[in-house]
Amino acid sequence: MFGWQGKLLRVDLTTQQIREEAIPQEVLHQFIGGKGLGTYYLYQEVPPRINPLDPMNRFYLAAGPAQGTRIPITGRIAAVSKSPLTNLYIDSQMGGNLGPQLKRAGYDLLIIQGKSEKPAWIQISPNGHAVNDATDLWGKTTHETELALRKADPNTQVLSTGPAGEHLVRFACLTHNYFRNFGRGGLGAVFGAKQLKAIAIQTEKVWIPTPDSEKELSLLKKLVQRSRKAKRRGHSLHYHGTPWLVDYANSIGMFPTRNFQATHFEGHKEISDESIEKKYHDDKRRTPCEGCVISCAWTFKKPDFKWAPAGQTGKIAIPEYETLGLMGGNLGIADTHAIIHANHLCNALGLDTISIGNVIGFLMELSQKGLLPDELKGAKIEFGDANSVLELLPKIANREGIGDRLAQGTRQFASELDGEAHQVAVHTKGLEYPAWDPRGKLGLGLSYATAAAGPSHLRGWPSTTEPPNASATTVLDSLLEQQNLKVLKDSLIICHFTHSISPRLGIKGCAEILETVTGAKATKESVNEAANRIWLLARMFNNREYDDAPRRYDVLPHRFMNEPIPDGPTKGYTAFISHKDFEESLTEFYKRRGCDTDGRPTKITIQNLGLAKMMSSI
Repeated sequence: MFGWQGKLLRVDLTTQQIREEAIPQEVLHQFIGGKGLGTYYLYQEVPPRINPLDPMNRFYLAAGPAQGTRIPITGRIAAVSKSPLTNLYIDSQMGGNLGPQLKRAGYDLLIIQGKSEKPAWIQISPNGHAVNDATDLWGKTTHETELALRKADPNTQVLSTGPAGEHLVRFACLTHNYFRNFGRGGLGAVFGAKQLKAIAIQTEKVWIPTPDSEKELSLLKKLVQRSRKAKRRGHSLHYHGTPWLVDYANSIGMFPTRNFQATHFEGHKEISDESIEKKYHDDKRRTPCEGCVISCAWTFKKPDFKWAPAGQTGKIAIPEYETLGLMGGNLGIADTHAIIHANHLCNALGLDTISIGNVIGFLMELSQKGLLPDELKGAKIEFGDANSVLELLPKIANREGIGDRLAQGTRQFASELDGEAHQVAVHTKGLEYPAWDPRGKLGLGLSYATAAAGPSHLRGWPSTTEPPNASATTVLDSLLEQQNLKVLKDSLIICHFTHSISPRLGIKGCAEILETVTGAKATKESVNEAANRIWLLARMFNNREYDDAPRRYDVLPHRFMNEPIPDGPTKGYTAFISHKDFEESLTEFYKRRGCDTDGRPTKITIQNLGLAKMMSSI
């Protein structure tokens, strides 16, 4: 077998038992790896309607067949579980070195189940695997935890939860390499509920063999050449990382501003890549994922911030676009120093900056419009108040005061308030929104509404530059293709930023990579079918959780459907040209996905995708 290791490692924290299991080859071929493999086991093993913080919930850490090989841009890894924030399916992806390391340790998948009696950390090493006592690490930040577990071997790759996860903050994240995160859906709280502090993987850097090393080398060279071509053409991601998107999003009317009340932030220049470059040019350095030929991530060489801990070189990151959007424009903050500080605190405490930027933005708008109940008047906070945001972050992580209410997430906090509060709460299925307003892009609202995880900028973008000035059905072909492409990249695993090589990596390119690393015949049609299978199975997991028709949950927040953008390039637009168009587009989307009008997959779709046998075994 090539590409795949064909094994998983199962860790039961309740019994402290660790065992290896074979992964059926049929499962690997049908679900590829990464997101697909995690989704398969989640559906099989986690029963419907359980509390995500119950020991019966499981955490799946999954690598892909391309990882550990010489194929570049494969440094990411996938995590799958049931979300404490949404009570539904969640998958999250993260960069760094953990994915290749898991493969080199001999596994395609790590499954964690049960709950430890006391704080624990999992050690995976050539000398054996163990569940170790983490009492001395409990209460520490993710940075302190990683430093402690890497002390004996700096090459150890660590994934840990911070104080936010320990306190079961519903959007707590998991952190790796000090600034990379499984950010969405509260996976840090899954660790906290299991009393699991961290995973540490130690292994030698060896290449995973492929069936034809010359073919592998040829593909490597082609991908490197395509990356260099894009860089020569001046693609900003190669030079400035994701912060270049601040100016871009603002220019097309998609930049979140003051809890998505607007999409054009007057202070965007102060937090753009140009401003960051001007202020920190001599202080920053590239910090790429393993094997990356793009290298979009940046950290500080010698940060001179007054708040920076001593000796933290390389551990303080320049924020990514999503953080600049949600902690910047969405909070009315145009202070780069403050956003860098807030980002660092979130990384250390284990907080998702996307959800944080939403839930604090929600609190700010409630304050602005006088919608806070009397008992919360003391929690009032104004847009642009960076100091109060910095003070609020530890309170949320430790669930102190108003932080305890905000730690539940926007949906739950809004449900406890009366009046108009729900109309300014921005979420779908309980997941807060990324830094791309769907009122600025035709069909994006349909992607947000139908994604199993909830709204995500990494679940499929229609290939159009048009605002919602026509029916979303006009971009359905593009949306379906892009959704499937995202699934394939998250299953192989290949970075999404292969859109910044020239030409871009598409579905056919994913088939070429899969065939090169595994030797198994792969075509555009066969991998597209696998993507359909994985996408649908994630949806089927959610459908088991609903009390009524799934269609009722595939919705957008009130703001995006009913409040036209007030100014800027997309002035006057909502996410759809009408409510009727939304309903008609949703019906057509379901039809194209092989579902009935309520959003449930049809029997023939289940049969054609080879899922009937699997369902009968549940």
